[in-house]
Amino acid sequence: MIQLSDLPTRRNEAWRYSDLRAALGGENHILRDGRDVIERLAPGTQSLFAPPGEKRVFVERMGDARYLDARAFDWTIGEQATLTRVVIQIGAASALSVARINLAKGGVFRQFIFSEGAKLARIETHVEVEGEGAEVELYGVYLCAESRHADLTSTITHRAVGGKTKQLVKGVARKGGRGVFQGKVVVERGAQKTDARQYHHGMLLEEGAEIFAKPELMIHADDVACAHGNTAGGLDESALFYMRSRGMPEMEARALLTEAFLLEAAPDWLPAEVRSEVEARIGAWLRGGA
Repeated sequence: MIQLSDLPTRRNEAWRYSDLRAALGGENHILRDGRDVIERLAPGTQSLFAPPGEKRVFVERMGDARYLDARAFDWTIGEQATLTRVVIQIGAASALSVARINLAKGGVFRQFIFSEGAKLARIETHVEVEGEGAEVELYGVYLCAESRHADLTSTITHRAVGGKTKQLVKGVARKGGRGVFQGKVVVERGAQKTDARQYHHGMLLEEGAEIFAKPELMIHADDVACAHGNTAGGLDESALFYMRSRGMPEMEARALLTEAFLLEAAPDWLPAEVRSEVEARIGAWLRGGA
């Protein structure tokens, strides 16, 4: 059985905003051999291979409100293949996920995460861009109500020429909620002509809400186009005033502005049924349904 002392705390840099030991304190879990704590807590590692030229869509749901839900994935994307991953996390218990993706030449990995948080929710994504001209698109939306915690952590490592990364994560938190974004893009010496863009934007809806962000670029090549950005703040009061001056009630105006802010991080390639579900969940959450 796993011992409490085996779990990371905020003293570990990668877990500085997510105290797993506190979240799982007092619980006993089987600890298997593996590469990191989430993989060791998961019952097994699911492997997937996307053959060259194929397109695959993987929709994952995390929603058990009673127990720890820990998952581990190891995926390989062949030449010119595309893998689209959608994660919908809505449970109130501890939800942990780690995915490792290896991209071959011309491969495409696209991911969208929707997280309503949990006692502690952490979804990790680690992408190795091994082939020339491969592309990565990572999008995410998180909503953190009171006593909910959502942590979206990712590392994208470019090792080949001409790769592209686009990352956009947006989130909101209410009083007592905590949102976390940790994103790292690494460009190795051989990865010339890399184009990497990484952005996170958070909105604090009430006093007492918390959002922590740590975007990082590590560039070891000299012929690249890379940028990152991060913002955190409140609602645009001028936009709110404009909508209220047109006769809209304040609560409805706040909800509409916040919904528009979040939906910018829902990409066009989302399946229609997933987009409809995400829009409905955001609307319900903003209007007090979560």
